[in-house]
Amino acid sequence: MMGTGARLVDLQRSQVSKEMMRSKAIPVLVFILTFSASVTHVRPAMAQSQGAPDHSQHLRVFTGEGIPATLQDIVDAMAGVDAVLIGEIHTDPVGHWIEAELFQEALELVAAGQEKGALRPLALSLEMFERDVQYIVDEYLAGLITESQFLASARPWEHYESDYRPMVEAAKEAGIPVLAANAPRRYVNRVSRLGPSTLEDLPPSALKSLPPLPFPPPTDEYRGEWTDLMTNMVMEDQCPAPEPSEAAPEAGHPDPGPPPPHVQPPTEEPAGPPAESPAGPPAGMPSHGGSFMENGLQAQTLWDASMAHAVTTFLDLNPGGLVLHMVGGFHVKNFTGIPEKVQFYRPGTRTLVVHMDLAADINSFDADEHAGRGDFVILTDEALDLYVQRNCVDAG
Repeated sequence: MMGTGARLVDLQRSQVSKEMMRSKAIPVLVFILTFSASVTHVRPAMAQSQGAPDHSQHLRVFTGEGIPATLQDIVDAMAGVDAVLIGEIHTDPVGHWIEAELFQEALELVAAGQEKGALRPLALSLEMFERDVQYIVDEYLAGLITESQFLASARPWEHYESDYRPMVEAAKEAGIPVLAANAPRRYVNRVSRLGPSTLEDLPPSALKSLPPLPFPPPTDEYRGEWTDLMTNMVMEDQCPAPEPSEAAPEAGHPDPGPPPPHVQPPTEEPAGPPAESPAGPPAGMPSHGGSFMENGLQAQTLWDASMAHAVTTFLDLNPGGLVLHMVGGFHVKNFTGIPEKVQFYRPGTRTLVVHMDLAADINSFDADEHAGRGDFVILTDEALDLYVQRNCVDAG
């Protein structure tokens, strides 16, 4: 049986676009499997060994064309690429379980290569840490500081312990580097307020935490996706309405309700992870109107460029290496965003895009909604998503 081949793209800096990326793709070779066999389970790995639930029955894997596949197909495909870009939904525990499984399998691929005398450099790359804390991450991985010191200094995302700690700890145990890949939020915020050219005013110490300036602009296709997203965004609270039994607002003082999701004053610095919908933009990005709209797109693009630059820098310094990058889905779906920027910084890099979507029926691949989102599309059980618990219940 053959594993799924990876998409090979070889674009020049002036020609980065999804259409050309697909024209260079390696044909996808897949298993023709029944749905009952579509979740052939990868060996129980880190997530289960640490007592986490086994979510293998709450997902279905497909190729980008909608053909049933398996997690093992993704593992097989990893061997033939340089970077695996995994687009998650931040509140999805099934997605985090999948990420942990795939990273554990990557560790085993490296171990197998070591036994054969062909050790392959491997790195775990995370959107969830910003580049200016890389030295703190390195200190922790080297055992120079305690975990409590690490957490106090590295600004980890909320819910780090359940969502990302298993992978970081596995990397630490195996001696694998972890890339703090994201641009510092304070500089992304500057772009969202004042535009990308204002990054040139930063001192050299700040520029060390950013990709080379000017960072590559968004492609026309990415611009279109961003515009569609922001135009069609539902500007209302996504939390369930309170039960009728709850106390009503005092007469004469109607309750204005919470602010619309995803929209914050551009001067605010969100404390936690970007509040993304399954395909949504980060919190703190201006949503409508003139330069706000354009600056929001440029800020999003800075995130993409920063993460792509972190991934490609590791590959440049470690020939033959493999990077697994975990990131919100909008940054990679449709092969735009980070995949485009990877080609800008390192033309010819072989990438594999794994896109995850919540679904009420994980067995139903909707071509209009899911086709072409990635080399692989994984549907996960939306009933397990923690958005309401984390953003409505826990937030009070």
